[in-house]
Amino acid sequence: SSGINAEYGQFSDLQGYYRRKTEEVATISALLAKYSDISSVSDDDRTVLNEICLDLGKIQKLLTAMDTEKDKLAHTIECNKVTLARLDILKEQLQEQQENIPKHMPTPESKKEEVQPEPLVPQPEITKPQQQSVRFEEERPPVKTRPVPSAGSRIPSKSKKQKLTRTTKVPVINPLTTEEFKSLPKYMLGRIKYEQINSMIEELNSVAVSKYKIIDTPVNKLNSENMRRFNRMTEHPETKDTAGMVWFEVEDVKDFASVPTLVHSFNKMVPILRHCHRLRQVRAGKVERYVVLL
Repeated sequence: SSGINAEYGQFSDLQGYYRRKTEEVATISALLAKYSDISSVSDDDRTVLNEICLDLGKIQKLLTAMDTEKDKLAHTIECNKVTLARLDILKEQLQEQQENIPKHMPTPESKKEEVQPEPLVPQPEITKPQQQSVRFEEERPPVKTRPVPSAGSRIPSKSKKQKLTRTTKVPVINPLTTEEFKSLPKYMLGRIKYEQINSMIEELNSVAVSKYKIIDTPVNKLNSENMRRFNRMTEHPETKDTAGMVWFEVEDVKDFASVPTLVHSFNKMVPILRHCHRLRQVRAGKVERYVVLL
C-alpha cells in the first residue's frame, strides 16, 4: 500500500487516474468502431493506441497489487476480531474475579506450618537413674539438684513448683476459592452466596480457637461459665477418629459464635464444607463432631 501511495498519491488522485483511464478505454472503443480494419488506421491513431495499451498494462499491475493488499487487510481484520473476542472474555473473567475476591487469601506457607496437635498422653515413669525422663509436647524446665537443707534452714513450699502448660496449635480453615464455589452442585448450594460461606469459615476458625483456649487453660483458673463449657467439652471421651485432631461440635458453635443463631446457617453449610474438604464429620455416640482438615 505504501508503494501505491508513493506512485499515485492520495485516494482522490487515484480516483482521477482511473477516470482518465476509463475515458481512454472509451476512446479505444470508439476507434475500434471507426476503424474496423487495422490497415486503415492512421499513424497518429496507432501512436494513441500503443500508449493506451501501455497504460492498460500498468492498470493491470496496479489492480493485481491492490488485490494483494486487500487480501492482507482482510486477514488482519479477521485476526483483530479473534483478538477482540479473547479480550472480551478475559475482561469478563477479571471483572468476575474482582467482584469475588475473598477477604483472606490462603498462603502455601500456612499449610506447611499447620501441624495436627498430638494427644497429651502421660508416659510411665522410668526408674533407671541415668535415663532421661520422657517429655510431653512442652519441654519440662531443667531439673536443678537442691542441696540437703541444714538444720534450721527453710524448705521451699510445693506451691512454687512450675506447672506444665499446654498450648494446642489450632489449624486455620482456608476460605473457599471462586473455582471451588463454581464447582459446587446446585442442589447443595441453593441460595447460599460465596461471601456467606467464607464468613462462616471465619466464625468457625474463631470457635475452634476459643474452644481450645479453654481446654488449654488450667482448671483452677477457669471461671464458672468457662468451667461449665469445659465440663461439657470433656464429657464425652475421645475416639480413634478424633484423637490428636482439632474438632468442635454444634454446641461449641452455639457457645462461641458471635451470633447464637448462626448454628442454623452452619447446618446448611456442613455439606459444602465436607465437599470442599474443609471439615470431616465423625459420629461419637449421639454427638456429631467436625474435624478440621488441613
